[in-house]
Amino acid sequence: MTDSPIASEATSVTVSSKPKPTHLFVLVHGLLGGPNHMQSIERCIKTLLPSESKHKIVTLRPSSFRFWKTFDGLKLNAERVITDILYEIETLRQENNLKVEKISLVGYSLGGLISRYVIGMLEEIGFFDIVEPVFFTTFATPHVGVEFLNNNVFDRTANALGQYLFGYTGTQMFLTDSQSTLVSMADPEKKYIKGLLRFQKHILLANVRNDRTVPFFTSFISQHSPFDQWSIIKIKYLKDLPQAHIGRSHVRPKFVDLTRSHVLEPTSSDKGNIQEGTSFWRRNRFARFVVVVAVMSLLLPIWIPVIIIGSSFASMYSYIKLQIISTPQVASHWDKVKGSVYGTKPVDPEDAEIGQNRRAQRKKLARHDTFKGDTSELTENAMENMLYAEARITGKSPRITNDDETAEELREEDTETEVDETDADANNSIISKFTKGLRAVDIDAAANDAAIDRHLQTLMTKDLTKFPVFTPKSKLNLSEDKRYIIENLNNIDWIKVPVYIDAWNAHDGIIARRGPRTNTKGTATIGLWVSILRRHLQEN
Repeated sequence: MTDSPIASEATSVTVSSKPKPTHLFVLVHGLLGGPNHMQSIERCIKTLLPSESKHKIVTLRPSSFRFWKTFDGLKLNAERVITDILYEIETLRQENNLKVEKISLVGYSLGGLISRYVIGMLEEIGFFDIVEPVFFTTFATPHVGVEFLNNNVFDRTANALGQYLFGYTGTQMFLTDSQSTLVSMADPEKKYIKGLLRFQKHILLANVRNDRTVPFFTSFISQHSPFDQWSIIKIKYLKDLPQAHIGRSHVRPKFVDLTRSHVLEPTSSDKGNIQEGTSFWRRNRFARFVVVVAVMSLLLPIWIPVIIIGSSFASMYSYIKLQIISTPQVASHWDKVKGSVYGTKPVDPEDAEIGQNRRAQRKKLARHDTFKGDTSELTENAMENMLYAEARITGKSPRITNDDETAEELREEDTETEVDETDADANNSIISKFTKGLRAVDIDAAANDAAIDRHLQTLMTKDLTKFPVFTPKSKLNLSEDKRYIIENLNNIDWIKVPVYIDAWNAHDGIIARRGPRTNTKGTATIGLWVSILRRHLQEN
């Protein structure tokens, strides 16, 4: 997978002809991650969006801050991302005769915070005076910082140690850095919010459950955490969402309807929230218990040293590196880009060569991660598995995991919404097909578009009294800094999408991080998210 549909082109084009207007989507990965984590999102954008855009759609998955470099703090990583963006803008003009006129950012986990820092820096150098900002989206991003709120030994230990295990980035996420970075980024008088307000659409997707690294309250930007008492919550989805055919499964996007989800009565005999396409291991309580016991007894003694040793070494190295390395000069680089891509000067030959080399590096990484990538992913997986095991032992993880409606309701809905493919108008349906062997991913974009038309106002609801699960008991006792962040960020017109993915690791699943078929519910959810973008492009 390359970073744009034209990234494999190696021959320069004649730049004297009129360049084609281009919309650049920048896909920013998270902590300990790499650009390959964003492949499923990239594929959905490339397949489902171009038909609705007058601009050529190009994607960029920055690779300059991958793996352990994510420990280096928001500022340096934002500068690295901007450098990737500027080199790619130059290369697109020089090699492909494409002129970036619009830009959108999609951030996953920590990548959402990095993207917000990027936006502040781009605002400061005047980037948005020339390039039009369009979409800003975050998936499972800790906007309010990271904090484990349960009153047990594990959570207290995680809060105490977490800030030290992820370098300077860790202190920022836990709100213990001397500069109070996340608080500053929520100040309406500063560049971060001013730049963010320039974007036409602001969208966030937040896991309501099974995300043990980024809790719901911080990714949803809310003082409420209603899903902690899972056994008394009945999840309802947005009605009549279309099915996607992914691999051998038929699944629906997992957009939760907070206006219909509710707290169960004490006498209720509800059996839980059952989802279609749920694996045997997720459905079978005894099997899960056996797995958890095996994990705790055999692997936990390995995971804990791996996490502590690997993260501590990387953190110390990051702190030392920050004291001695030179940072990218984004302002002067932008001045050169303005003069060439958006002016009359030729592209700097040295910049063009660097841009080509970075493309080649991203292409190589798409085929196989480096040793650093393998070790950082090992650490990340160990941490997520340990958090899962802790959740099962302390009883925070649900015993029964299911879907919106009962099986009978799902069958009825399938009957009502089933479409005869032989009668479907091909011109009204765009099918996303990216295959490996015979397993396809088919998403009916037209049906998704219609669903977004019906439900967009629900996703934009700001009145918390319309959410039955948001009760006085679900309101958290957060610090003053966190309340400040929430209040200011909520002054932005967000489209907020709560997502319930019944999976071992929803933080992975919400973006189908390991590929479209590894989490079919996540892929279907991404497909419906793209229809929010499509709707805006259609209107404009």
